[in-house]
Amino acid sequence: MLRGSSFLLVFVLLLAPAPGAVAAAPFLEVDAPRAARSTVDGNLIEVAGHGGNRKGSGHDVVIAIDVSESTLEDSGMELDGDGPRGGTDPELLKWLASRGGERIARKLSSQDFDDTVLAAELAAAGALVARLDPTRFRVALVSFAEDARVLAPLGSAPEELGEALSGLPRDLTLHGSGTNYQAAIETADRLLRPELGTTDDRLRSIVFLSDGAPTRPVHGDRAERYALQAAIDAGRAGIRLFAFAIGPEAEAGLVVLERMAGWTSGRLERVTRPALIVNRLRQLDLVGLTELEVANATTGGEARALRVFPDGSFDGFVELEPGPNRLVFRARDDEGAEHRVERLVTFRPPADLPASVGLPAALPDVSAGPGESRVGADDELVDKLRQRTAEIEAWEALAGERRQRKELELEAVR
Repeated sequence: MLRGSSFLLVFVLLLAPAPGAVAAAPFLEVDAPRAARSTVDGNLIEVAGHGGNRKGSGHDVVIAIDVSESTLEDSGMELDGDGPRGGTDPELLKWLASRGGERIARKLSSQDFDDTVLAAELAAAGALVARLDPTRFRVALVSFAEDARVLAPLGSAPEELGEALSGLPRDLTLHGSGTNYQAAIETADRLLRPELGTTDDRLRSIVFLSDGAPTRPVHGDRAERYALQAAIDAGRAGIRLFAFAIGPEAEAGLVVLERMAGWTSGRLERVTRPALIVNRLRQLDLVGLTELEVANATTGGEARALRVFPDGSFDGFVELEPGPNRLVFRARDDEGAEHRVERLVTFRPPADLPASVGLPAALPDVSAGPGESRVGADDELVDKLRQRTAEIEAWEALAGERRQRKELELEAVR
C-alpha cells in the first residue's frame, strides 16, 4: 500500500501544473542615453539599460555543481588546450589517493581531469561568475553528490569564488557516491532565504548543474519525490531554479529536472555536449529577457559589441551620423511581451570638423574643439569598443577551436 501511495504521489507531482507565480510587470529601461532627447559632439555613443519580466533591487544566486563520479567522464571536448597527450595533474592524483580516494585517482589516472564533465561545469561556473556584476549579485557555490557542501557562502567576493572553484577537485573524496538533488536544493534554499523577520525585493535563483538523475536517498522513488518536494518548497519561497541537464547520461533525469524547474517558474535546458555548458552559462538569462535589439533607425545600423548579462542588463555602442539619430531599443521577454523604447540623439560635430564626418572602419580619434564640453571622450569609447569586440570574438573563436580540436582527436582515434 505504501509503495502504491508513493507511486501515486510521484505521478501527481510529475503531471500536476506548477503553481502559478505572481508575474512581475515586464519592463525595458534605457539608462544611457537616459534623456528622451539629447545632443552629443561625438559620432560614437555607448548605450546601456536593463529589462526582462523580473525586477528587484539585487539578485542572489546559488550555483549548485554536481560532483558525482559520473562527472569524471570525458566531456568530449579539449578544454585545457594540452592536446591528446594531456593527463591529470600528478599532484592531484597523489592528493586524492592520500585522502582515501584511491578509486577516484585510478579513474583519473587514465584520462585528463581538465577535459572531464566536471571540469566543464567548473569552467562554466567560473564564466558565469565573471559575468555577474558584484554590485547587484550575491553569489554562493554548492557542490553535491551523496550529500551537499557549501563551497563559498552567499556574497563571497569574485576572488573567493574563483578559489573555491579551483580548489574543488581536491575535495572530491568528501562527497561519497550517488546524486542527491534534495540535499543540493535544500542547502541552496537555506543560503538564499532572507533572515527571519526581514523582507526585501531581491530576486533569488538556483543554477543547477547535473549530468544524471537523483539516486539518493535510496529505495524506490524517494530520490525523485524528495527532490521535487525540495523544489516545491523553494518555489513557494520565490526561488527560481534554472536546471541544466548535461550530457547523454542526464536523459534519465530530464522529467524530474523539468518538474523541478516548472514548480519554481524556472527553466530546464538540455546540453547534450557537456563542454558547451561553458557558453550556455555565459548566456544565461535569469530575468526572462529572451531577445534584445538596439539599432539606429536613421542609418539602419545595428549596435556594435552588444552584450546582454544574466540580470537583464545590457550595453553596446551605436554609430551616429551628423544630425538627428533615432535609436530604437526592442526587447521580448519569456512571457511573449514586446517592449520598445526610443531615444533621439543629435550628433553635432565640432565646428572644425567637416559636416560629413562618419565612423569608418578606422575609428577616428575625434578631438574636442576649443572651449567645447564633450559628452565622453571618443578615444576612450573606441578603446572600449575594440576591447569588447575582441572579448566577444575570443569567446566565439575559443568555443569553435575547442570543439574542432576534440573532433579531430576523436577522428584520429577511429
